[in-house]
Amino acid sequence: MTRLSPATEFPPGSEAGRLDAFIAGERAILAWERVWPALWPASAIVGLFAAAALFGLPALLPWPLHALILAAVITATGLSLYFACEGLRWPGRVEGARRLERDSTLAHRPISESADALAAGRGDPWAEALWNAHLRRRLADIGHLRLSWPRSALPQRDPRALRFVVLLLVAMGLLVAGADWSRRLLAAFGPGAGDGGAIGLDAWIDPPPYTGEAPIYLTPGDTHPIAVPTGSLINLRIHGAGHAPSLSLDNASFEGGRGEYASTARLDADTHLRVRAGGRTIGDWELRALADQKPVIAFAAPPARTEHDALKLAFTAGDDYGVTAVKAIIRPHGRYGKPLVVDLALDAASAKTISQTSFRDLTAHPYAGLDVDIVLQAVDGAGQSGFSRAARFTLPARVFTNPLARALIEQRQVLGTGDVRLRPRVANMLEALSIAPQRFYQGQLGVYLALRAAYWTLNNASHDEDYAQVQDMLWQIATGLERGGLLSAAEQLRRLQQMLSQALAQGAPQEVIDSLLQRYREALQHYLQALAQNPPDAGTPPAPGAKVLSQQDLDTLLKAIEQMAQSGARGQAAQMLALLQSLLENLHMTNGSGSGSGSSPGDKALSDAIQGLGDLMGKERALLDKTFRQQQGKADPRDGGPKGLAESQRQLHDQLNKVLGGLGAQKQEAPKALGEAGKAMGQAQGALGAQDMPNAGSAEKDALDAMRKGASDLAKTLMGRGGQAGQQGTDPLGRAQGRNGADFGANVKVPPVSDLQRAREILKELRRRAAERGRPQQELDYIDRLLKQF
Repeated sequence: MTRLSPATEFPPGSEAGRLDAFIAGERAILAWERVWPALWPASAIVGLFAAAALFGLPALLPWPLHALILAAVITATGLSLYFACEGLRWPGRVEGARRLERDSTLAHRPISESADALAAGRGDPWAEALWNAHLRRRLADIGHLRLSWPRSALPQRDPRALRFVVLLLVAMGLLVAGADWSRRLLAAFGPGAGDGGAIGLDAWIDPPPYTGEAPIYLTPGDTHPIAVPTGSLINLRIHGAGHAPSLSLDNASFEGGRGEYASTARLDADTHLRVRAGGRTIGDWELRALADQKPVIAFAAPPARTEHDALKLAFTAGDDYGVTAVKAIIRPHGRYGKPLVVDLALDAASAKTISQTSFRDLTAHPYAGLDVDIVLQAVDGAGQSGFSRAARFTLPARVFTNPLARALIEQRQVLGTGDVRLRPRVANMLEALSIAPQRFYQGQLGVYLALRAAYWTLNNASHDEDYAQVQDMLWQIATGLERGGLLSAAEQLRRLQQMLSQALAQGAPQEVIDSLLQRYREALQHYLQALAQNPPDAGTPPAPGAKVLSQQDLDTLLKAIEQMAQSGARGQAAQMLALLQSLLENLHMTNGSGSGSGSSPGDKALSDAIQGLGDLMGKERALLDKTFRQQQGKADPRDGGPKGLAESQRQLHDQLNKVLGGLGAQKQEAPKALGEAGKAMGQAQGALGAQDMPNAGSAEKDALDAMRKGASDLAKTLMGRGGQAGQQGTDPLGRAQGRNGADFGANVKVPPVSDLQRAREILKELRRRAAERGRPQQELDYIDRLLKQF
């Protein structure tokens, strides 16, 4: 008798190894035949849900319903697998051997019985050798082995073949989803991985208005950190949400209803912004808050005084988003005193870098003549301040020569000390100064009445404001007496310049700019009249290298400022206004001898040349238009065809030669660009004579550009001759100054007259169309945006 022992191994040898491989294969087939039917109907449940996900159906459902369906699918699948796999076991070795014997049609079970053990004769060498020889013989006689295909019992569990319907739906879902299949599956099985389905999200960030930066739109799926200025507003708008979405920001939530929700939050620090709606994360961004740096400011040059006792402050400032205000804080050096804060007007409303010079008349302040410490303060749009180092300086003080004016200033200084005990003394002095008006104030009734008004105001004063009013009245009387009102006229001129600079920087309406310019022109005339009534001493020689600034030069500068402001070039207008004020601060009246190095005939030649070039450029532009129409076959017969155009070009060339001749007659060097313009005109004339319209038009354009550049060079030369020379370094605009005055190099662009005129025409047309409210709203909004720039 033999006893079957499954643990007994096959005899060693290559045949045993081959049998082990076949038996392992049969065991795997048996395992598949047992497991595969057990996966039904769990596989059907999972397949149907996957097909629905590929078609995008779960994304259309509210997340609570989606979550409920997902939970049901998971539960049903788990229960099905649990009951189907109950009692399921892995096939053993003997089962695999028996299956191999059946598939290979082997008789007498040669494989499964080869594992039998010797029952009798164990330990007998002869018996065991005989038994092993018997086993090897049987294994050698087995012959060819084969594995049959698995035979599944799934058809018995799914008699209606529903498995093929599930497989077809999954295949169709893959076709519909395309490359998006993985995301759809993740969206169905994982909350937060979808796109929100029908839920829409609009997200953008509005930087603080003072930064001047455009809104930043947030795109879902953007994983890169987004840098935004501190204090920015995060705006979120959600459409189609079933209930209020959630937000990862503190102290922020969504408000709204009926599918529309909105939220606005302020960003003050780095944050991770996550927006969830319908159980999904529909927006996820990493935001970095960029801190607003404090502005920096410094003196570009030490404080100085002008010829008319004004304080000159040259400074440079900068900020990452723009400097909005600059102030000078003045304190007495080494003694107690209330700070004097002086606002310095800026050429631009909010420039990132500033380099300019301001003039302020502080001779009317009690600190005039004292040693003071001046600190500059720069303020940005966020209200942050930066300070410069303190500069020690003695404030300019006016020297009064009129005896009555000098007495009034002394009483004003006594009153300004704040000593209450001295106030009656000042009142008595004012009363004494107003004795016998019929003798001492003949022809000065206004001065007498002002003194009496100051006296009675002081007697009835009870508050600090009243005493300050008396001080102001005494100052006005003294400055009116001194030098025929020259000092008052200069102060009014400075005040109007500051108002005009501020209006240009803040984008005031053109009507306001024109009104201020007219007032400035009138104040300038009054100032020049007062200056003429108070000429310098006859024995005072002019400064070395002094220039002559005529009335025509001042009118030319004012006209250029007006044209630039009307054409929209307000930044250049503000710079030229500062230049004019700098010239006036250093202006001296002369006897008309013109002892400076400048010459009026030369300046007139330059002015005439600029005017002539302006007319020439207009005619050349008209000729270019005629040439273009001739090339298109739409010429006017009155033009005379190409020959007539060539004759017109010759006449323009002659006019240019006359302009050059006028410059040469006054020994004025003509810009090289005008020579190039003449050459281009000659080429255009030749091309027109040869009826070569394309080359003629190109040469005419070159002539226009060259004349425009030549006119600009002449204007720079003319303006460079104004003012007083001998002050090396930089002028109030930060430009280099040479021995003959300001150097108007490539850093300053002066638009030619033709460009200014064309810009004015465009602005007038825009304003006319803006007044026609019947136009489409979109067009009106566009016109308004264009006008805001000017």
